[in-house]
Amino acid sequence: MSDPREKLRASRPAAMAAKDAFVSQYAAGRRDRAVGLGLNRRGDDWTVKVFAESALAARELPDHFGEFDVEVQITGPAATF
Repeated sequence: MSDPREKLRASRPAAMAAKDAFVSQYAAGRRDRAVGLGLNRRGDDWTVKVFAESALAARELPDHFGEFDVEVQITGPAATF
């Protein structure tokens, strides 16, 4: 698979499963964390994206989960309109 897009398409089911497992372990029942799936900074592989309300909410999160990077962004409290 030399085409990076094809590699991403082929690995998406594993990435989604890892994201779901990450949510179960680190975000289920927590209102101060939101978890998604995105591309890493190089754009060549999947990463688990975590949006945490505070540094305290992000403190115990790993930087890798299985074979995927974890990227955490501190967002502050969510506002509802």
